[in-house]
Amino acid sequence: MPKIPMWRRYARLLGPDPAADVKDELRFHIDAKVDDLVEQGWSRHEARHEAERQFGDIQSVQDAGERLGREMDRNMRNRDFWGACAQDFRYSLRTLRKDRGFAIITVLILALGIAANTAVFSVVNTVLLRPLPFPESERLAWLASGRDLIRKGTGGGGDDLSNITYTVAAFEEFQRHNQSFQQVTSYNPFLANGEFLLTGQGEPQIVDAVLVAENFFPTLGVEPMLGRNFLPQECRKGGTPAVLLSHAFWQRRFAGDPAILGQAITMDKQSFTVAGVLPPTFDFGAVFSPGTKIDVYVPAVLDNMRNWGNTLAMVGRLKPGSSIAQAQAEADILFPQFKAAHKEWWGDYVSRITGLKEFVSGKLRRSLIVLWSAVGLILLIVCVNLSNLMLARAATRSREFALRSALGAGRGRLIRQLLTESLILSSAGASLGLGLAFALTAYLARQGSIALPLLNSVRVDGAALLWTLLITVAVTVIFGLTPGLNISSRNLQGALKDSGRGTTAGQTHERLRATLVISEVALSCVLSPGDVAQRGVYSGRRGGRRRRYAPAGPEPQLGVPRQRQGLRQRGDSRCTGPDRDAGLSGSNGHAPDGRPRLLLAGWSEE
Repeated sequence: MPKIPMWRRYARLLGPDPAADVKDELRFHIDAKVDDLVEQGWSRHEARHEAERQFGDIQSVQDAGERLGREMDRNMRNRDFWGACAQDFRYSLRTLRKDRGFAIITVLILALGIAANTAVFSVVNTVLLRPLPFPESERLAWLASGRDLIRKGTGGGGDDLSNITYTVAAFEEFQRHNQSFQQVTSYNPFLANGEFLLTGQGEPQIVDAVLVAENFFPTLGVEPMLGRNFLPQECRKGGTPAVLLSHAFWQRRFAGDPAILGQAITMDKQSFTVAGVLPPTFDFGAVFSPGTKIDVYVPAVLDNMRNWGNTLAMVGRLKPGSSIAQAQAEADILFPQFKAAHKEWWGDYVSRITGLKEFVSGKLRRSLIVLWSAVGLILLIVCVNLSNLMLARAATRSREFALRSALGAGRGRLIRQLLTESLILSSAGASLGLGLAFALTAYLARQGSIALPLLNSVRVDGAALLWTLLITVAVTVIFGLTPGLNISSRNLQGALKDSGRGTTAGQTHERLRATLVISEVALSCVLSPGDVAQRGVYSGRRGGRRRRYAPAGPEPQLGVPRQRQGLRQRGDSRCTGPDRDAGLSGSNGHAPDGRPRLLLAGWSEE
């Protein structure tokens, strides 16, 4: 029987060869059978033929053997790899336990950096990436009147909400004649005048209200959690006043009592029937007026608002298959026709249609991206700082690495050891940072005074968890690979000979540490003007009232010409602030033509 060549035996030191092993094994057994048959008197040719016949399908046996050999080899390699990783993990825990101060400081620094990144990403994901909390929200559109374009002849924004809102007549004409929208609705965005005095149940309380069209909630796809939507007769002049309660106000004022449905509540000395309670997932202020908490929703009686000027903001739901561009082209044709048919209209319109998502987050996009980038730079500074700490720590362990190298540890094993240590530190920092991020986002979601859209729905979701995992891996590689490559490339045998208490790091090591320090200072200088990131998100107080913020438009002010204004006046002392009086007609509770003031709800005249 021929022997296995010596060169093949030595070649296997470079790595196993299952196919060659199987062939050698089959050849050995066939040759042994041939020798037995030859001893029995068979010729060698006939003996080989008989041996192969008895073995059957040699190719199938060879394929099965190769497959089994590859599987065994793969299992062996995996076992060796994970065994080595387990050794590195246990050894890293022992070394970090001996250096608790370094480990605690590193974990805390990483936790703060990762928590800030995760929290900011959660905000960016909610405001910029995640769709609005409405069914098929991509079909919702915002319609701005664009009167500022006519006045200025530019594409700049107007000075007040009157330049992006519509009159009742313009709203009704577009609602009646458009073909691109499945539904078109409206609401009164001048929230500074939407206050009622609730009396009759408990202590008197001022509640914030907003006037909405009859089909406002169906257009958005919002169904009341309890009760029903507004009825047509409740939205007509002389109809029965009704109101929908927000979920938070229902819980706070009425302790979540479902028996409140159908009962009457008194607001501004007028009786309103509670028609329903909206779901907790709906927050008007979070979408349309960040920083504002709306308590009740009142149906807008359009007949009583015809002389109020531009007081309606329009929202529409596109028909399936329609696009923003098609709706814009249709609006460019319709509004000039409306103006030609209504000579009594005192202003022109150039309607601008955008997606509701763009309206909500459009002006914050740049600020949030700048903030996100700034926090990312902070994490990069953290990584550079920790790389410097790891380099200093690795320099004190040069004798240890020299001994391991002398005992046979290769460059890859030394790098893997340092990467394992950085992975343990990064994982601990990410776990702590994730807990901080959960707490921070929960705190932000409860801050109603921060004028940031969709703030109430900010949370650490699956996307944020994936982002945390990515930055954890990135941190592990950044601050673990640099010292690993530096240590593995040094002359460890020389370090073993020269090691001692007075030994200092080499020039290359010192240059690398100096480079990292310079990088930290440079990145810090980049962040010095980073307060620009906060200019798109603001809150404050003016005139004793919280400042209202319109997401993609100017701050709410009434700019309708005085002769066209018909907004009601309050006769009590709560109507005396600069925000309350801004743009209102008259000061004696009467309209300019001498008629008594109109109630905000608009059902009757005094």
